[in-house]
Amino acid sequence: MLKITEDEAHGCFVLEPVGSLRKADLDSLTQRFDEKVAAGGQVPNLVIRSPSFPTWSNFAALMEHLKFIRSHHREIEKVALVSDARALDVAPRIARFFVSARLRHFPGDALDEALAWVAVRGDIPPDVTLMQGLPDDTVGISVRGVIDAEDYSEKIVPAIEAALARHEKIKILYEIGAEFQTFTPGALWSDTRLGAANLSRFSKVALVTDIPWMRGAAQLFAPVVSGEVRVFRDKELEAAKAWVAEAPAR
Repeated sequence: MLKITEDEAHGCFVLEPVGSLRKADLDSLTQRFDEKVAAGGQVPNLVIRSPSFPTWSNFAALMEHLKFIRSHHREIEKVALVSDARALDVAPRIARFFVSARLRHFPGDALDEALAWVAVRGDIPPDVTLMQGLPDDTVGISVRGVIDAEDYSEKIVPAIEAALARHEKIKILYEIGAEFQTFTPGALWSDTRLGAANLSRFSKVALVTDIPWMRGAAQLFAPVVSGEVRVFRDKELEAAKAWVAEAPAR
């Protein structure tokens, strides 16, 4: 069964699979979606909320699902996957080869964050931005929104690995602003692996944030880092840039 709820406030359909999906479920979704578009309203984005990875009752249901994706993926701007199923961490990376809609995986208890994300339309700044104009041995990372494993694998990890290939030790400037929402479980695992493998090669780490728990976590884990760690307020970004540009204390 597929429960379909139209959320006008966020401009989306909330889809909640219960058990195996049937062909009739996908027929109903296609009909309601097409009726909404034909009525001249805004093309709805999709929020798929499922405790586990969805399954199909038979081959006909799977084919109907693929038919819906093929027919509508260029109209839909965003699809949010709200689930604790770890398999869905890689879904956005796989889906980008088949659909033009932007996909994000949110934790199972992050429905509100997913709804807020799909509600934002138009040209959206990336959730991870690499800062420009810093010294060659410094990687500056600015994050917003929801950070997932894809952000690490495609932006953060390559930037750090490239800097480490050029320098024995590097400096990290991490800006986590007010628009930051959460890390997915996959992102947290990626962050843990990245830190464990390279902590001894960070000569300086500057964290710029006003988020209380982030500031507390940085101070808690500072003794684990072999280099210097300093926490700055949002308004002190330029001071943080100046600090990381200085040579580490001997």
